[in-house]
Amino acid sequence: MIRKEGKARWTYTCELCEDKQEAFDQFRAIEYGQWHEKTYAHAGAVFAATLSKVVNDLNKALRPTMDAFASLAEALATPTNMPHDPTLRGDRRKWGGK
Repeated sequence: MIRKEGKARWTYTCELCEDKQEAFDQFRAIEYGQWHEKTYAHAGAVFAATLSKVVNDLNKALRPTMDAFASLAEALATPTNMPHDPTLRGDRRKWGGK
């Protein structure tokens, strides 16, 4: 966005990148804006904003499924005090085996 903020003081502001540049005439502010929009930093900021929006939308869409799988994983998880190795479960000293 290009704005006149005072006598001989034009500013270009990119809200996405939070970049601000002052110039003494409108032409130079427009040139800086065109140069800034061609840089990799601006392109990366646009890509990051788009990607974060897609990820947030996908997260909202998949939240019920993720909650269902989380509850299923809790139900099927082995108890914390039981070993995963079945041979260790036979040790009667600790886990009440044979």
